[in-house]
Amino acid sequence: MQAEASPASQGATGTATASKGASAVNGGRFDFDDGGTYCGGWEDGKAHGHGVCTGPKGQGAYSGSWHYGFEVSGVYTWPSMMVQSSFMLS
Repeated sequence: MQAEASPASQGATGTATASKGASAVNGGRFDFDDGGTYCGGWEDGKAHGHGVCTGPKGQGAYSGSWHYGFEVSGVYTWPSMMVQSSFMLS
C-alpha cells in the first residue's frame, strides 16, 4: 500500500493508505491519531464520494456521500444504536 494525502479536514493528523490498484479511483483508509477512521474515496486531500467515518472508541459512525470533506447524505449511527439520516438540500 502507498501513502496518500489525507481525506481529513485540515488540522487532523493520522496515517493514510491507498487502496491497492487505486490508479483510477482515489481512496483508501485514513487512521486518525485519536482512534477514529475514515474508509472511502477522497479528492484534493478531503473525503469525497462514498465513505464511512467512525469516531474514536466506538463513539458513532457516519456512512454515506461526502463532498470535499462535508457529509452530503447518509446515516449517522450513535453508540446507543440510534440512527439518524442526513440529507443536504441544494
